[in-house]
Amino acid sequence: MNTRRLGWLVPLVLGGAFLVLLAVLLLGGSGSRRPGPFYAAPTRLPGGPPGTLIRKELIPHFYPGAKTYRVLYKSTGVDGRPAAVSGLVVVPEAPAPAHGRKVIAFTHGMVGIARSCAPSLQRGNIGQVIEGLGEFIAEGYVVTASDYTGLGTAGRAPFLLGRVEAKNTLDAVRAAHRLRQAHAGVEFAVWGSSQGGAASFFTGQLAASYAPGLHLVGVAAGAPVPSLVELFRVGAKNPTGRVLLAMALDSWQEVFGDPRLQRIVAPAARPALAAVASYCLYGSQILGAVPTALALELDFRHRPPWASQPWSAIRAQATPGTAPIGVPILITQGGADKIVPARVTEGFVRRLCAMGETVDLRVYPSVEHREAGILAAPDVAAWIAERFAGTPAPSTCG
Repeated sequence: MNTRRLGWLVPLVLGGAFLVLLAVLLLGGSGSRRPGPFYAAPTRLPGGPPGTLIRKELIPHFYPGAKTYRVLYKSTGVDGRPAAVSGLVVVPEAPAPAHGRKVIAFTHGMVGIARSCAPSLQRGNIGQVIEGLGEFIAEGYVVTASDYTGLGTAGRAPFLLGRVEAKNTLDAVRAAHRLRQAHAGVEFAVWGSSQGGAASFFTGQLAASYAPGLHLVGVAAGAPVPSLVELFRVGAKNPTGRVLLAMALDSWQEVFGDPRLQRIVAPAARPALAAVASYCLYGSQILGAVPTALALELDFRHRPPWASQPWSAIRAQATPGTAPIGVPILITQGGADKIVPARVTEGFVRRLCAMGETVDLRVYPSVEHREAGILAAPDVAAWIAERFAGTPAPSTCG
């Protein structure tokens, strides 16, 4: 892990240094596959607009009932310049309709910030990584799943920086159009949970201006992280939340690199945070990061990160719901969520309703953050099918 990225991070009181070392030695890294030559961007990107395919490869036996292609395509990086981004295009084996297949743009949640954490590198649990994949394939949809820049490919992973995640997502849909085997049409819906919920929202906000050739019919977002301040305040109180916050801060240091942030460095915390940031969060792999996180006592009382720059820039890029979407919105939420509490999402929905959006909020009692996307997926698939059919959308506003 490159520890130069850890030049700033909130003050941490470290306890149990032996526990940190033991966790790293016994549990090791994430266990994910390392990116191979496929993920290496050419020295000069090919000509053509965003979404241009750079290369593709069929992944045999990746998901039943579908042909899955790993793709490398042109998109936009965190610096606003053209960048190579990897991802998946999952195509049903059933024959395509004459007018082309409808598309689901899936926006993944927090999987980690190391290159090896890219969803397109995972095998065996992709049905849980892409929540609702089985339902979407059964309906005959093409599913695109961007890794986002910096995962799989070299670069900086933009955790919760929704504008770049949205552009990567929209360009994955464009790439599917350029993949002859996909037979992808122009109609699409976007769905994701947690980090992916925020990315889904930003995709809806940017779709008309960034990708006017596509036709968005609906935005589905699970627990879309509407407030970074609340995320820090609530997340610091539980081990999983601490893992996410450590990764978020590490990502933002890499992206923004503002020297003023050095003032809130806790040098003794860097080795532990480097260990947390090296893990991926697939299934049991998160257990490697939790023991380290348990040894971190996060303290935002004296120098909270939102009191220092470039917090305003981070917040501008990571706060969904600041621009109109104009298509129906479904928001799902776990009632027992300890990362993004239901009360925060409910307040977010009230603001969206006041903006004139059509919003359907569905809360699942006793469901926590990590399970909510999986449990809500069948309802999301049914809601999206109605949007493709042109059925009037339900709304909980008013």
